[in-house]
Amino acid sequence: MPRQSDLRFTFEPLQGDAFEVVEFKLEEGLSQPFKLTLDLVSHDPAVDFNRVLDLGALFTVWRGETPVRYVHGLVSLFRQGDTGFRRTRYHAVIEPTLARAGLRSNWRMFQYKTVPEIITLVLKGQRITDLEKQICFDHQTREYCVQAGETDLDFIARLAAEEGLLYTFEHRTDGHTLILTDRVGGLGTIGTHKHCPVLYQPMGGGDSAEPALHRFSYTEQVRTSRQVQRDYTFTHPRYNQQHTADGGLALKNQHKDYERYDYPGRYKRDAAGKPFTKTRLHALRSDARMAELEGDDARLQPGLAFDLSEHPRPDFNDRWRSIALEHTGKQHSSLQEEAGGSDYSTTYHLKASAIRWDAEWKAPLQPKPCIDGPHTATVVGPPGEEIYCDEWGRVKVSFPWDRDSQENDHSSCWIRVTQGWAGTLWGAMAVPRIGQELIISYLDGDPDQPIATGRAYRQANLPPYELPKHKTRMTIKSRTHKGTGFNELRFEDEVGQQEVYIHAERDKNVHIKHDNTTFVGNDRKEQVARDETLEIGRDRTERVGHDERVAVGQDQRLKIGRDRIQTLGRHYRSSIGGDHTEEIANNRSVKVAANCDSQIGGSSSHAVRHRYSLSAGQLIEQNTTVFDVAAGQRIVLRAPGGSITLDSNGITLDGLAIHIKGPVASTPLGTGNPLDSTPVLPAPPGAYLGRYTLLKNDQRAFAGYRYRITKGAVLLTEGLTCPAGGTDWTVTDASTSVQAHKAVMREDQRITETWQPYLKGIDEPAESIDPKDIFADEFVDLHGGDLD
Repeated sequence: MPRQSDLRFTFEPLQGDAFEVVEFKLEEGLSQPFKLTLDLVSHDPAVDFNRVLDLGALFTVWRGETPVRYVHGLVSLFRQGDTGFRRTRYHAVIEPTLARAGLRSNWRMFQYKTVPEIITLVLKGQRITDLEKQICFDHQTREYCVQAGETDLDFIARLAAEEGLLYTFEHRTDGHTLILTDRVGGLGTIGTHKHCPVLYQPMGGGDSAEPALHRFSYTEQVRTSRQVQRDYTFTHPRYNQQHTADGGLALKNQHKDYERYDYPGRYKRDAAGKPFTKTRLHALRSDARMAELEGDDARLQPGLAFDLSEHPRPDFNDRWRSIALEHTGKQHSSLQEEAGGSDYSTTYHLKASAIRWDAEWKAPLQPKPCIDGPHTATVVGPPGEEIYCDEWGRVKVSFPWDRDSQENDHSSCWIRVTQGWAGTLWGAMAVPRIGQELIISYLDGDPDQPIATGRAYRQANLPPYELPKHKTRMTIKSRTHKGTGFNELRFEDEVGQQEVYIHAERDKNVHIKHDNTTFVGNDRKEQVARDETLEIGRDRTERVGHDERVAVGQDQRLKIGRDRIQTLGRHYRSSIGGDHTEEIANNRSVKVAANCDSQIGGSSSHAVRHRYSLSAGQLIEQNTTVFDVAAGQRIVLRAPGGSITLDSNGITLDGLAIHIKGPVASTPLGTGNPLDSTPVLPAPPGAYLGRYTLLKNDQRAFAGYRYRITKGAVLLTEGLTCPAGGTDWTVTDASTSVQAHKAVMREDQRITETWQPYLKGIDEPAESIDPKDIFADEFVDLHGGDLD
């Protein structure tokens, strides 16, 4: 090993006296924390550990009085060894501040941030602010990124490798700077950009005049030539997200069909997939062309380029870049007379790996944490909401492990929810509600891809029914959004109590495009609190095996467009509390096989526009107090023995023989019973049609009373007053007037009636006439006597 008599090493803690360096070993490289191991001696046999451990310290490589290399870091380990005559041995390990990130782990998430932003936040939590970012390319925002129990250092290293970032350190006397970059070519050189020579001198004897590389070996090895990756995103399920990267010109010395295919590719968009694939290939080929160096030039550092010179192979005399280095040195003079072999001089040696200056280098991809099983989480959302989801039914949750959770819509990314069915515009859908507990699984065990695969009850969310009391009950029960009430479909399977129960808090709509069949083995009860509407497009058949009862509280209306046929096996009974009105547009036929009885408590009227026929096979019998028959032209009574005819010519008796039994009397009209045989002359022709309307003093109609209107001995008309109290029209000449008020005499009371006359000309419109110009007709009330 060559000697450099002008080399020396020093070590100074931030606090306390300096130590003498006996031996050291420094391991450093791109994207890894350096580690400096030191064997030290001190005249102090009782160094205060509090003034050394976890504090800053500076290691310096000197050539003469010129510092060649600084290494600044924190003391991670400090150990006291044996004590000699004058000195005590100590051992120390120096690491960068970043190494402390390996002592902390966390469960936390980052949302909508780039990897450089995430790394900066993690470093800030470690109080590492001496950071220099040399970011040249765009880095996509990650919607959701989880640190799943990893140490902060592993988390940083994993994200950096995935994103194609690398880091190294720059040392000075009062600290060290962490440099984060996405391009190794931008890390600079050991000298100036144009002048950074390193000599190549094969190993020789004696003390070297200047530092050089004594061994240089170059290796090329076959590596993956093409990287292919795929991933899946539910927003574009038919797009395979496949990306390919190949080695290009770097493959001139090997076959190009060594393809590596990975799934998943850890990306969701093309903008991230393309650089991810290239980064993966560069990492796989990072040692495809590599130089191994040995020498004593302490200027070499990770990431810094240098120009090799005086190598016998011309193409090696090029610019190279150090990737990883191991420095060792011994300074036996620090032991002096207390150690054997102290006559040896100070030595320094390094081993390094280097790539050509224009080669791309990426850190190897780090393993991603794999979640072995499901987690639980609680559905969350913005204040005031009960249901919070997006267009795919995704929800947001709060994990028990998330110490930074705000328990709101910012507590996680949108998380998909498995459903019983998930078709194209069909399937099952039940959006988890805020406060419910979900079972969260992870696609491929990836903590960045959670998916809700189940739901569970807990103390804060008890089942709909008390258990195990209702263990036989299965239900689907909802709750009204921002209100009270619920909808439910419930099944009860207890023996003897089996039930299917449906509850709708408001409306229930059933749409059946074809047949609907319902079978009820026993009773059926249906209750509608208000209205019911039933519409049937064609026929309806209803069959009742026994009795049917229908109770209608108020009106019932039945409208039939065509025929209605009713067939009754036995009796038909109808009871009407008020009036019964029946209107038939055409004919009516009633056929009674046996008897027909009709009982009327008041009056009965029949108005027939044309003919009225009454036929009895044996006997027509009528029994009444007064029987009054009136005909406008003629009345004919016929029997086998003769006939009686009443017409405008009078009364004609025609028979084989006419027998009159009892006395015959003649009574003037108006002084006796109008039904006596009082001769009444035919009504003479007149110029007017006249009638009376009988009204009571309170203007109510005096209806249903038998009357006879005469003028002298001439009968004008007779009959029953109509419901409005009016008489029939009769011909009159209106020659005299009568008083407007007449008294009606009855057995029990005296009633004053008002007779309102009307008069109109023959074949002219009706008109009211002045009561003073009233024809002198006489009105006979056959119920109560004559009217005078």
